[in-house]
Amino acid sequence: MCKITIIGGAGTLGAAIAFKLAGKKAIDEICLIDQNEKLLLNHLMDLENAYPSKTIYKGTFHDLKHSNIVIITAAIPNRTDISSRDEFLEGNLQLFRQIGEAVAKHAPNALIITASNPVDVLNYYLVHTFQFDKKKLIGYTMNDSYRFEWALRRVLKLHENDKVSSPVIGEHGETQVPLFSQVKVNYKPLLLSEDQKIQVKEKLTNWFRNFNDLGINRTTGWTSAVGMERLIDQLLQPKTSTAIGSAVLNGEYDVSGISLGVPLAVNHTGIQSILEWEIDQKEKELFQQSAEKVKRLINEFIMNKK
Repeated sequence: MCKITIIGGAGTLGAAIAFKLAGKKAIDEICLIDQNEKLLLNHLMDLENAYPSKTIYKGTFHDLKHSNIVIITAAIPNRTDISSRDEFLEGNLQLFRQIGEAVAKHAPNALIITASNPVDVLNYYLVHTFQFDKKKLIGYTMNDSYRFEWALRRVLKLHENDKVSSPVIGEHGETQVPLFSQVKVNYKPLLLSEDQKIQVKEKLTNWFRNFNDLGINRTTGWTSAVGMERLIDQLLQPKTSTAIGSAVLNGEYDVSGISLGVPLAVNHTGIQSILEWEIDQKEKELFQQSAEKVKRLINEFIMNKK
C-alpha cells in the first residue's frame, strides 16, 4: 500500500489532487500539510465523509515520514495580474527552502513531484540544494500536453472517441514546445498543415492570458488533478511506462544542468531513463531556446544567490 503526502493540501491544486487520489485503491493514507489550517480542515472534513474508509489527515512536516510519494503544490498566493509563471519564482524559492529541508530530514527516499511554479526551476532547486536523487524528482508538466490536445481537438474537429497523443516538452511556461512531429490520433501519426499548426499555436498562446483575464485568483485544479492521477498511477507500478515531466538533464537533447520537460520512462522507483525522441529540426531549436530561458533563471535566482 502507499502513503501520499501533499504539501499545500488546502489550495485549489492540492485539494483537487487529494480528492482524485483518495479514490485510488492502491493509496490507503493521505497526509495533507498546509499553513492555512482552517481551510485545510474544511477540505479534510469533506474528504473524510467522501472516503470514510481512507486514512486522510492534517499533518506537519514531521508527518512526512514513511511517505512513498511527496507532492509539492505549496506556493505563494496565485495572482491574475501577471504575464508569466516566472513572477512567482522568488517567493516560491523561499518556501521551497523550508520544504526541501523538511523532506530531506523526514522523507529522504520518497519520490517527489514538484507542481509549484515555475516548475522547472523549482525542481532543479531541490536537486541542486538538497542533493536529492534526480531520478526521484519529477516536475509536473502534463497540463501543457492536455491543453495541446484540447487545441488539436478543436482545430481538427476530432470526434470525442478519437484517442489523441499530444506531447509537449521544454519549459512549463511561455517557451514550451508542442511536438507536432509526435502527434498521433488513434495511435497513428498525424501530419498537420501549416495553417492548422498556426491555429493550434494561437489557441495555446492565448490560453494563459484568457484564463487570467477572468480575474479569478484560482489555479487550474481539475486539469492538474487528472494529470497527477495519471502520473501517480504510473509511479505505483513496477512496469515501466512513458510519461512527460520535468527532469534534470545530463546531456540528453544536448542539454545539461537544468530541469526541463522531456519524455520519461518511469515506474515505482522513479525515473528509469530520459527518452530521446526523434523530433524535427525546428522543434530541436525551440527546445534549445527553452533550455536557455530556464538556464538564465537558474543562474539568476539559484546559482548567483548562494
